[in-house]
Amino acid sequence: MKFNLGNAIIFLTCMVLGTTACNINRPCDEPTQFPILSGFYDSIGADTTLAGLTIFGIGREDSLLADMDTLHSVSLPLNPFTDTSRFVMTFGPVADTLSFMYQRNLRMVNPECGFAMYFQIETINHTHNFIDSLILLDQYLDANAQEHLQIFVH
Repeated sequence: MKFNLGNAIIFLTCMVLGTTACNINRPCDEPTQFPILSGFYDSIGADTTLAGLTIFGIGREDSLLADMDTLHSVSLPLNPFTDTSRFVMTFGPVADTLSFMYQRNLRMVNPECGFAMYFQIETINHTHNFIDSLILLDQYLDANAQEHLQIFVH
């Protein structure tokens, strides 16, 4: 049997296109968005719920992120186009601002899901009207869906 380079190239091209074509219609079963998962705690460290908390993204005032009767945790989506995101949390008559500074890293998840923006939190600033303190548990926002931030309230 004689080796034919032309036939080998055609065969390899068909194999690559065939396996790639199989992946086109498969649904994405992996997460591609990674918000900051935050829980609320009282001064002694116990889980707490906040009644009447409202959250807006600064620069995105038309997008209400949370407005619930009771809330014990919240997901804060970071802006994938800038290195800073800011949020206003209103609790009763007072409001606090959270500012996140982070690094962005665009990575390929897989052919079905495409690309996703991963974040690494560098700095968090906040006002102190009803927020007492913050603890950053995990600065890397990725597919590991665990609490990243603990927010302690007065």
